[in-house]
Amino acid sequence: MLTSEQAADKLKKLGKIGRAIFSKSKSEYKKAELKCIEGGEYYQLSKYTDTQVFHENLISGGAEAVIAAMELGFGQCAVFGEKDATLLRNKKGLYTLTGVKEGTFTSFTHDRKKNYIIEPKGGNEELWLVALGITSKEGKVKMYKKLGQINRFAELVRDIEEHVPNGSVVVDMGCGKSYLTFALYYYFNIIKNKNITFRGYDLKKEVVDDCNDLAKRCGYDKLTFFCEDIANVNNDDGKISMLITLHACNTATDIAIYHGIRWGCNVMMNVPCCQKELNQSLKSDFSPVVFEHGIIKERITALMTDAVRARLIELCGYNVEVLEFVDIENTPKNLLIRSVKNGRKSEDKRAECDKLLKELEAFGGKLTLAELLQNI
Repeated sequence: MLTSEQAADKLKKLGKIGRAIFSKSKSEYKKAELKCIEGGEYYQLSKYTDTQVFHENLISGGAEAVIAAMELGFGQCAVFGEKDATLLRNKKGLYTLTGVKEGTFTSFTHDRKKNYIIEPKGGNEELWLVALGITSKEGKVKMYKKLGQINRFAELVRDIEEHVPNGSVVVDMGCGKSYLTFALYYYFNIIKNKNITFRGYDLKKEVVDDCNDLAKRCGYDKLTFFCEDIANVNNDDGKISMLITLHACNTATDIAIYHGIRWGCNVMMNVPCCQKELNQSLKSDFSPVVFEHGIIKERITALMTDAVRARLIELCGYNVEVLEFVDIENTPKNLLIRSVKNGRKSEDKRAECDKLLKELEAFGGKLTLAELLQNI
């Protein structure tokens, strides 16, 4: 019998693993499959429930990936590669390696590459991908989840890009390292050849300086970053047509949306994070059974917060969709509120805002966006 570390060592001695199929499950996953991608660049693990499949890209080698997958609750694994073998795991978590014989190593191609809008090819135009650690200089992908995230965002922008006219301005509030800012600049101005100016805002001066330096190195002369509180940002030139936020914490999302509405932005793309305000203010007697457990209260109040936000934005003259941004296995903060201006403001906007506020206040709750919109 072998421990997990001993089993991993035995597997490594078999050579390269091309594929592994997992069975005899004692978990929610009925089966799983591990594939070596692009000759060993990384491994993709696919986990199957009765109704869904979840994909995960793993940087670790084949042996470690096999053991990690087995410990999800599988009792058997058929390994195929330079050597074929069967790996068994008993109830005590100990392993047995049997049936070792000569095999043939085969790797697979990553199917999703053909669907990328921003597909790395290498070269000076993609210096931002290299500097942010997403790819190598040659265009080899190093951060598949991050590349998938920016491409998913590009897909959601592509659907509404006609509402972002040439010569307008896009702002990213709470931009951080600015993965999305650089990605959208690349999409609009390099791929689509539009004349869009980008501005990013963040409170961390070091991050802002790094982003400005990278923009200069890339030759992105219409991309500038500012160290400034988003509450103080203005639309002095009246050209801001699109506003984005990615994981702006708590009420920062509300402040950004408020700015977008009062400026009359054509498009807002908001991925909220840390919706604490309603969670902290709602009284426990709002629903004592549902809110008995902290984690359940946190999730429910987060959904309530975004539902109210979506309704408030609609009242201000926008078509609003709440969409899944990335797979929930990547992050639980995976909802995106996409708003496109239609100009049909509710005649009773103030009254409906007041009504929502009163409903929340009845249980001690409050929402900053509702309070801010009373002033518009």
